Amino acid sequence: MKKLFTLLIVLFAYNAANAQYYWSEQFEYPNDGYRSRFVMDTTHANNRWQIGHPNKVVFDSASCYSMPNVIVTDTVNYFPPNDTSVFTMYHVYTHYPMMQVMFYYKLDIDTNMKAVMEISGDNGANWINPITEDTTYMFYWSSKPSLDTSTASWQAFELGLYPWASAIAGGSYTFPHYRTSDTLLFRFTLISGSDTTHRDGWMMDDFMIVNAPMEGLVHSVDLDLNLNCYPVPAAYRLFIANKKPLTNKAFITVTDVYGREIYNMETNDMLATLNFSLPDGVYCLKYRTGGNVSMKMFTIRH
Repeated sequence: MKKLFTLLIVLFAYNAANAQYYWSEQFEYPNDGYRSRFVMDTTHANNRWQIGHPNKVVFDSASCYSMPNVIVTDTVNYFPPNDTSVFTMYHVYTHYPMMQVMFYYKLDIDTNMKAVMEISGDNGANWINPITEDTTYMFYWSSKPSLDTSTASWQAFELGLYPWASAIAGGSYTFPHYRTSDTLLFRFTLISGSDTTHRDGWMMDDFMIVNAPMEGLVHSVDLDLNLNCYPVPAAYRLFIANKKPLTNKAFITVTDVYGREIYNMETNDMLATLNFSLPDGVYCLKYRTGGNVSMKMFTIRH
C-alpha cells in the first residue's frame, strides 16, 4: 500500500503555476478530466469499485445523479458477502488552503455492511473518519450525513475542512494529526459480512473539491452554514436564504467548473432568487457581504 501511495503522489506532482480554485469530476465527457485521481485499491483482490453505467436492480440507468456514469461497487453484479472494496481519491494541495469536499451518494446496504469515508493528510499514516471525529478536527457540515443505512434518494456529502487542512503543529489549533503532505487522500471503503442478501452497495457522483481564494479584501471564508440553497438539484431557479440579517449589500456570483464567472447579482434581501439557464453540472456560488465571503456548491439537473 505504501508503494502505491508513493507512486501516485509522484504521478500527481503539482506545479504551483497551475493552481486551481476548485475541480470537479462527473465521470462523463467533458467533465471527466480528473478521473485519474480515483484509484482502485488493488491490494484487495476482489475490489468491486468500477466507473461506468450501472445496470442493477436498485442502481440502474435511471438512478444516476448525472447521466450516464458513476463510481459504484460493480456496475452489474450485487455486492458479495465477506468482501472489502476500497478506492482512494487524491487531491493535490495547492498554496490555497483547502476548504471543502462534496459529492452525492446513494446506498443500498444491510445491517451487516459498513460504508466508511476517511481522510489522510500524511500519506496514509493516519486516517480520520470525519463523521465520528468531526468535533476533534473542527470539520463542518452543511448537513451531517449517515453512512449506516440505505438511502431512498441521492444524498449530499458536503464537508468543510478549512481549520484542519490549513493548521500546523504548534499553531492556533491543536489536533491529534496534522496535514503534513501536499496530497490529501480520501479513502472510501465498503465491507460486507456473511449475509447473502442481495444488495447493490454504494454509488457516488459529482465530486467537487474547493480551495479557498487568495483575496486581499476577504477577511474570512465560510462554507457557509448560515446559507441555505434550494432546490437540490436545481433546474432554472435557485433560492438562497441567509439566516443572518444583512448589514451590508450582498454580492452573489456563480462560476462553472473552470472558474469562469457565468452569473452575478446584488441583493439587500435575506432571500435571493437566481434565475438562469445553465447546462447540467456542478457550480460554485460565492456570496460576499462586507469583508466576508461564503461559498456553496450546487448542481443543475434538468
